Amino acid sequence: MSFIDRSPILAGLNYTKGQVLNRLKLRGHHSGATGLSMPVEDATNYARRVVADYVRYGADGDPERLNGKDVLEIGPGDNLGVALLLLAKGARTVTCIDGFAPNFDPNHNSQIYRAIYDGLNAAEQERVRDVVTLRSDGATVGGGRLISRYDVPIDAVEPPLKARSYDIIISRAVLEHLGDLRRGWKNMVTCLRVNGEMWHKVDFRNHNLFGEIHPLYFLTVPDNLWNLISSPDPTMNRLRRPTYRELAARDFLESHHYLTHIIGESEIAPHVDDLVPGTHYSQRHLDMVRAIRPRLLKDFSDYSDEDLLVTGVFLTVRGVRT
Repeated sequence: MSFIDRSPILAGLNYTKGQVLNRLKLRGHHSGATGLSMPVEDATNYARRVVADYVRYGADGDPERLNGKDVLEIGPGDNLGVALLLLAKGARTVTCIDGFAPNFDPNHNSQIYRAIYDGLNAAEQERVRDVVTLRSDGATVGGGRLISRYDVPIDAVEPPLKARSYDIIISRAVLEHLGDLRRGWKNMVTCLRVNGEMWHKVDFRNHNLFGEIHPLYFLTVPDNLWNLISSPDPTMNRLRRPTYRELAARDFLESHHYLTHIIGESEIAPHVDDLVPGTHYSQRHLDMVRAIRPRLLKDFSDYSDEDLLVTGVFLTVRGVRT
């Protein structure tokens, strides 16, 4: 742990420095850099795990729920491997939009796509033959059924997509980064068909900012200072489980919250419906929450211990209220 990480002021200034470099275009944007930072095999396996999560928790373990569906992926990052796998599983179309234009390596991505394609069975390869172009050293993807658009934030003032166009909307570790979650949520609901559904994995953790002080210290920073530190690339919008419960109940007929993380621990696998004392958390975890509670902003200090313990969810919602 460095001296900077132990100091709220120095840690905040250090992060702000990176934001200034980003604004001045002296540093590239690192959003969505998954495949770029991994060897081909690891990036390929990561895409497979992401899709397996969507099938297990979003589709209730039934991949046929994807058949013939128009899917919108929010925040695909630096490659379209997840979209390719969704098409292989039967999705009719996949549209990918990202609020940023991440750095990517076309040659590296080409090898990822080829590895994904080669790992498909014959029926799956047939389903994506129109969007995959094989080359001697890899593969490229694209076409009418696989669309990607960058610098298109879902939380833009106007909905960036046509209303009632998608059956399923998905994201992984994206919604916590939206500058305006409520607007982004509204725009997603607008472009979802009435019987559609959304599958979102959301990470409420501190993303390493102030983490050496306390995992929830970032919830003590006043809003005006937080907005300064985290703009234009919000480390987190800081909205947590109660906000998602509210939005889900308001706009959808059904919702399910799988719990994926608790404070200070690795992922709960498989994800669970409820936290069990002594199994998922101990008195030590409660003591961590209660130690920081007096310093939390009012928006967070009223949360229950469990809502502060939970630092990640996989949210599924179905049936748009009309």
